[in-house]
Amino acid sequence: MIERAGERARGAGAGNRIQYCVAGAQDLPFEDDLFDAVITESVTALVEEKQRAVNEYARVARPGGWIGLNESTWLETPPPPEVVAWVSRAAEESGTPVAADEWERLLVRAGLKDVISEVRHIEVGDETRNLLQRYGWAGMMRVFWRILGLYFRNPSYRDFVKRIRQDGVLPERLNENFGYGLYVGRA
Repeated sequence: MIERAGERARGAGAGNRIQYCVAGAQDLPFEDDLFDAVITESVTALVEEKQRAVNEYARVARPGGWIGLNESTWLETPPPPEVVAWVSRAAEESGTPVAADEWERLLVRAGLKDVISEVRHIEVGDETRNLLQRYGWAGMMRVFWRILGLYFRNPSYRDFVKRIRQDGVLPERLNENFGYGLYVGRA
């Protein structure tokens, strides 16, 4: 992902202004009060100690800075067992989504103020159109070839694909129970 981020930054003419760092969300290697904003996407749901990670985001944000999470979310609770089983397989048991009210509580317990959220269903057709609009046909073909290459080169990725296709189909009520949320708070 760092390599891909670098490609995108260079393509946007920002390659020299961005620094990259690989670190664990639960123990960030940054000083307190450093960033104006901390943004995560599909990170915190995969962390076992979600509160510890959100506390770290709040620690490294300047007073008045913003923390934003874009994370997988249970839309109905409790979700059906077959949906939980599929999501657990897809996430390699490393983490699971939580409901919107729990995401909000995590931000509040980290001391954030002005917490707001917006939860959405995942509509596969809409997501496909958005990707096509964002990347175009040529970009989507590059994505396809990258995925195919990853599948043939990386045994872990092949295992992941096998896990999520274990039953051959997605759970029947996946879209009704599993979505994503945008959660924002101010330090």
